[in-house]
Amino acid sequence: MSMPNLKPVSRVTLGEQVTAQLAGQISEGRWRPGDKLPSEGDLCATLGIGRSTLREALKSLAFVGLVQMRPGEGTYVLQRTHLVVDRLRASGVLKTEKELQDVGEARLILETEIAALAAERLDPADLEKLEGILEQMKRSLGGEGREYAILDVEFHLAVAKCSKNQVLHELLMPIRGVLQEFIAKSQELPGITHEAHEHHTKILAALRQRNPEKARRAMRAHLQTCEKAFTLLGRISATETLS
Repeated sequence: MSMPNLKPVSRVTLGEQVTAQLAGQISEGRWRPGDKLPSEGDLCATLGIGRSTLREALKSLAFVGLVQMRPGEGTYVLQRTHLVVDRLRASGVLKTEKELQDVGEARLILETEIAALAAERLDPADLEKLEGILEQMKRSLGGEGREYAILDVEFHLAVAKCSKNQVLHELLMPIRGVLQEFIAKSQELPGITHEAHEHHTKILAALRQRNPEKARRAMRAHLQTCEKAFTLLGRISATETLS
């Protein structure tokens, strides 16, 4: 029997459910930018959850720029969910969750193995170039030099060149513009740029050690960070649309 209206059910953790609920309240104006959320004790009691689950949800909301957790003070609303989603979709060719997901998926497939090959094959000149780019990225975080997103792309293309596989390098080159847009969009989320820099530092350390498996893991962790943020925003946006 045909059932065209049925869709697969996704597995959602308790923390993700709490994240979606809190984001929904922010989006609906229950808490406005600048407002302080109720205490952790009150939220846990109302939601019927433990503190660890609540903190997981609050960290997720902070990660995508919806709230700010201030130690000793509480958690404050920064902006509404739809403003974050609308800003990410406002420019360029990547306007839907599916398009962002496709780019992220392609990067995960290509770049994890590129990093492993680079760890085996890079030479001293390659390492020097990567160290130079990473140093420029560090200065960019302090407001000096070129835009971080541009340097981010250069770093990834340089890693691809270190693989000594011309085909793999050329597979990334045609999507350079899309890659830069993906990275620029991800860096609009407040927590990501500094976390990305830590990941780049770990990727370079693995390459310096010439450890293919460590390089593969470091690259995967880096790419999955952006994917996690976009997936979270997509789920929150979908929850709002249904409500």
